[in-house]
Amino acid sequence: MSQAGFNLPRVLAGRYELSEPLASGQVTSVWRGHDRVLGRDVIVKLLRPDLAAQPGVRERFRLAAVNAARLTHPNIVALYDTGEQQGIDYQVMELVEGSTLGEVLRGSSPLPAAEAAQVAFLVAEALGYAHQAGVVHGNLTPNNILLGIDGTVKVGDFSIAAATGADDDPSRTGELAGSPAYVAPEIIDGQEPDGRADLYSLGACLYEMLTGRPPQPGLSVPGYDPSVLIAPRAVRADVPRELDTAVQRAMAPDPADRYPNAQAMAAALARSAAQADGGPGSLMPATLESLQLAEVTPEPGFLHHEGRWLGWTLALVGLAAVVAVAGVTLSRGINLDLRRPGTGTHTPSIPPASTAGTATTPVRFTQALAFDPLGDGHENDDQAARAIDQDPTSAWSTQHYNRPALGGLKPGVGLVLDAGNPVAAGELDLTLVSGGGSLEVYGAAGDAHPPGFPDGWTRLAAVPDLTSRQQRIAFTGEGSFRWYLVWFTSLPPAPDDPSRYQNGIAEAILGPSS
Repeated sequence: MSQAGFNLPRVLAGRYELSEPLASGQVTSVWRGHDRVLGRDVIVKLLRPDLAAQPGVRERFRLAAVNAARLTHPNIVALYDTGEQQGIDYQVMELVEGSTLGEVLRGSSPLPAAEAAQVAFLVAEALGYAHQAGVVHGNLTPNNILLGIDGTVKVGDFSIAAATGADDDPSRTGELAGSPAYVAPEIIDGQEPDGRADLYSLGACLYEMLTGRPPQPGLSVPGYDPSVLIAPRAVRADVPRELDTAVQRAMAPDPADRYPNAQAMAAALARSAAQADGGPGSLMPATLESLQLAEVTPEPGFLHHEGRWLGWTLALVGLAAVVAVAGVTLSRGINLDLRRPGTGTHTPSIPPASTAGTATTPVRFTQALAFDPLGDGHENDDQAARAIDQDPTSAWSTQHYNRPALGGLKPGVGLVLDAGNPVAAGELDLTLVSGGGSLEVYGAAGDAHPPGFPDGWTRLAAVPDLTSRQQRIAFTGEGSFRWYLVWFTSLPPAPDDPSRYQNGIAEAILGPSS
């Protein structure tokens, strides 16, 4: 037996028998082994001796194994032991009987959407646990997501990624960086990664599970713009919208636009994951009794460690969600008390318009629809009715963005308000979530509102500086419109997170034409 020209002992530490070579990479060789003391089969990974000879690599390999051994989670491959013998550094870990996700994807068509979501959900749970413990994987690909024959899903190679990446260009070591299609842009750019880099990689894995191919063209292509991603639904039309949205958010080029932590991504996947039935031919178990998010305690600030991959975690934002098999209720919005001191919640009833004509009294809207035609098509859709529910303590809110101009991702986002019939109104009274930022108002006729923007919309007003939450916006355009669009073009700091940007509508009423 040999590894890169070096002789290998048959038994390590007097107990780990090397039985069968399984794979050889640029960092380690992988062997099936047998623990003579405990009488169980194991996996043994051997560090290449030429890498071990490089300054600091052997020590990082050992320290990374010690830290990875602290990760005791049902969805993480357990690391049992580490050591050195005759110049050979090794790690001993749990043997998972089954296949890698990569092997499954190479041998079949795309996975059913619910099963893909369940795999991603369980991986996200594993990543969330590791990040909270101060360990970032940094090398997540389908080849180190293991699918056990008993239906378990486990993530491997935490220690390998952590040990070999401390001070080196990640593009130098194939086993570290993996396929460029799964590597977050900040890593390619040589920046310090944190847990959100793992979420990018998980998004790329989910992309391949849903479409049957990795994200294209991949970061290794000269001139590749990571902001251009072919959406999964553009590749496979039956991909559910919520999974399409999850992939695109996880793979956002700017880490600030991704999920804030793995728990948040798991929560976004849970509804789809709960639909996996585990029937004949399924990769997954028939029950989802463990499909819930553990409550976590946020750590103050970032945890640092001397290794590049090890010791960077997200400042967890205190998300604590319990996901039932029957479904999940999630909201990225807020519920604000917008009442003035001493006032109640009742708003006088104002009937909606019943026939086409000119508004002579205030007109209430019959429905409200979130409108994001230039983004992913969704903007806290389930909150839209709060803008017209005659309860000023509730509100529809935009999502959080990294910059006032909606993160630089699109020119605007808004809410479509339905008057029920065409109405020639003179103004729009709004109670906003926050003052600040800017908005425009548009109108449209027809039985359905225009699906895109700006085609089909008539501009009625623009407010470049929203100085307060209460806005009475006089229309400069004329015409009778059934549909009224409040289009936010810039956002103020979010009430619940001043480092990000958000606005919304608590009440909206059409005013009479003068």
